[in-house]
Amino acid sequence: MAKQRSKGPLAKVGRRALYRRYEVAAGAGDTEAMMFLATIRAGEDPAASRAWFRRAAEAGDLHAMYIVGLYLEPHAPEASQTWLQRAAGGGHGDAVIKLGVQAQERGDHDRARELYEQAAEAGSAPAMFNLGLLLETTDPALAHRWYEKAVAAGDVDAMFNLGRLIEATDPAGARELWERAAAAGQPDARQRLG
Repeated sequence: MAKQRSKGPLAKVGRRALYRRYEVAAGAGDTEAMMFLATIRAGEDPAASRAWFRRAAEAGDLHAMYIVGLYLEPHAPEASQTWLQRAAGGGHGDAVIKLGVQAQERGDHDRARELYEQAAEAGSAPAMFNLGLLLETTDPALAHRWYEKAVAAGDVDAMFNLGRLIEATDPAGARELWERAAAAGQPDARQRLG
């Protein structure tokens, strides 16, 4: 019987050929290929990964703009804001939420609320949760409504917070919410149920 070649080297050769094809496509302006290369390189070569994300962002990919905004935030906050605003302007929901978080951290609660509402109206459960959290002390009734919407969208942290908000007036409803949240792995709910 003839010997077969080991699959190990063939797999490496196949991966290299695949990478080359993506590099050719990315070099020709294919943003999906750029995003693939950025993602696949993230663990082995973070600098190359960031470079591909940057190229994809410059070529107009909204998710790449969002990622570039995230990685620039610690050391270049103004550039981060620019990329996040571009992504948000194109309709990237996570970028809208991130801008809301940044506004809230700066103490600009009106701007944070505006951004969260924009994302929440588009169906974002994390934005609904953030609205509930933002409004909890100033408008508990409105916070309650946003938490309910987030719960309906499946947000387990909203289940916990809504339970906490209604605990005094509806202990059985609060417990039910915490049980649902705990079953979904929410650690605070598990702890609350003891």
